[in-house]
Amino acid sequence: MKKVMSFVLAFLLLCSCVSVAAFAAETKPVLPVIDLRGFMSSQIRENRDDENSTRLFPPETNALLQLARRLLPSLTRFSIDKNWDVLGDTLIPALRDVLLPVASDENGDAKGNTGPWFTYPTKQEITENPDLSFIYDWRDDPYKSAARLNDFVRYVTDECGFGKVALECHSYAGVVTLTYLATYGVERIESVCFNATAVFGAAFAGELMQGRVNVSTDALAAFLDGLIDQTEYEGLLRGLVTIFDDLGGLSFLCDFVNGLFEHLSDRIWKQAIVPVFGSWLSVWAMVPDAELAAGKAFIAKTGVAQSEMFRTRVEKFNSNIRKNRASLLCAINDQRPLYVIARYGYSGVPLGGIWTANSDGVLTTEAESFGATCQQLDFTAPPTMESVNLLSPNGAIDASTCLFPNQTWFIRNCKHIEKDPSLHTFTTTLLRTQGQQTVKSFEQYPQFMVLEKTLGGLLPDDGLIRAPRKWQDDLKKLFKMLIEKLIAAVKQPFAALKK
Repeated sequence: MKKVMSFVLAFLLLCSCVSVAAFAAETKPVLPVIDLRGFMSSQIRENRDDENSTRLFPPETNALLQLARRLLPSLTRFSIDKNWDVLGDTLIPALRDVLLPVASDENGDAKGNTGPWFTYPTKQEITENPDLSFIYDWRDDPYKSAARLNDFVRYVTDECGFGKVALECHSYAGVVTLTYLATYGVERIESVCFNATAVFGAAFAGELMQGRVNVSTDALAAFLDGLIDQTEYEGLLRGLVTIFDDLGGLSFLCDFVNGLFEHLSDRIWKQAIVPVFGSWLSVWAMVPDAELAAGKAFIAKTGVAQSEMFRTRVEKFNSNIRKNRASLLCAINDQRPLYVIARYGYSGVPLGGIWTANSDGVLTTEAESFGATCQQLDFTAPPTMESVNLLSPNGAIDASTCLFPNQTWFIRNCKHIEKDPSLHTFTTTLLRTQGQQTVKSFEQYPQFMVLEKTLGGLLPDDGLIRAPRKWQDDLKKLFKMLIEKLIAAVKQPFAALKK
């Protein structure tokens, strides 16, 4: 009997030890990482409280089809008579009908109850997947978005009991994140990563807010080249673009766009573009410092109304955040681990002269890196950089001039909207590793990397330029896929009969 009792007690003791160990494992939370995407990253709905309400942005398929039906007769007529004014009589009202529903009011607030639909995850959902997304209205005043982020951070840290969170911000979300940290502090933040952000401005915003549109065939070709790079049928698409260009297609598109703004500029900006883009406080927060005064003068010239409250909000951001960005970032860096990621290797937005800047296809590498010295994409002379130790393998980037040179990583051939899993692994590794890490901390993540999706993602950069796939190989791949689908479709009825 004593042996039996001893066995039972030993078994119960073992079970209790296993339970305690399991409980301890369950109660050790993984640091939640809140991911904030950028400008135009979320869907704007007619009713932000209804997930199924009409989507205003991007426009739903029916809205785009209606737009095409409205424009087709006018475009057909224009191809014959080349009458810009008659084309504008149809084009501009059609654009207004599509764009104005997402415009903000004269104070910079979203109209009605429009906005993105977003609900907070439960504590159990956060425990099961600590990689969180924070959805906000990218049209809003950065301070308004920062207040909403503060509510979400408090919810995760206090109500869900996680203590602290890490922040990863991308594109315009960097502006929101910096505004949040400057306003509410870092008490609830473990670490922060500025991943290809517009903290120091977006060149395209400066072009738009000055009415500068001039597209060249070189700029458009370079932009399309970057857009196609590392896509599934890269070689085939490059071949099609080359054929289109040889037939004069790119020249035709550039001539049409430039002619449109040459003949209808006043009407387009005043009636369609400025009332929408100029009404978003987010755009004004991204206008580069050097372009701000000229942008304000251009908007005043168009006669589009902006209330005193709107101007006060713009000035509040300029005075508190814009003018103090470097000192604010340094203050954050003194208190918490801070990381910066910049991307390069592609031309910029094909507007004016900004397309030759080294960029990720949207934002310039200089701005994303908080000050790196970058060669233009068309440079031919050998680079004359100061620091050999912080020079990229291809000689295009000098990281020594960054605000945080030892905490800034550069990824070549990585587009602005790229979401390769290896990028997520990299950023979460930085954010969840305790203490401030540097470009020397991880052997697999040196300061200069390259994204090679066909080879598994992020790799140390060797500076080499790899030849794109041949269009013939992609055509064979596409043809093989179509044949396989056709065979599967033919076999399906027979497989059903066998069952």
